[in-house]
Amino acid sequence: MVSHYLYHLKQNGVFQKIKGIWLGNYEHESGITLEQILLDTLEGGIPFPIIKSNNFGHCDKKTVIPIGTMAEINTEKENPITLLEACVQ
Repeated sequence: MVSHYLYHLKQNGVFQKIKGIWLGNYEHESGITLEQILLDTLEGGIPFPIIKSNNFGHCDKKTVIPIGTMAEINTEKENPITLLEACVQ
């Protein structure tokens, strides 16, 4: 089902508008990974960085991912995410 959502995003031009993708954990009974589904959807044309994080928020060391906050993604850095604006008040 997730492949349908990704193809819908592709058909609507979303992947031409975004600057990066942050993938969370996803397990399918077939064993195919979310990364592979995304790469198949993009058909090798990846004009932006992709970050994969496993369990965030469901483990001892919790990470907050602020939605809507401007951030920089640089996959060449040890810590690839830099928030560019305040996300809490």
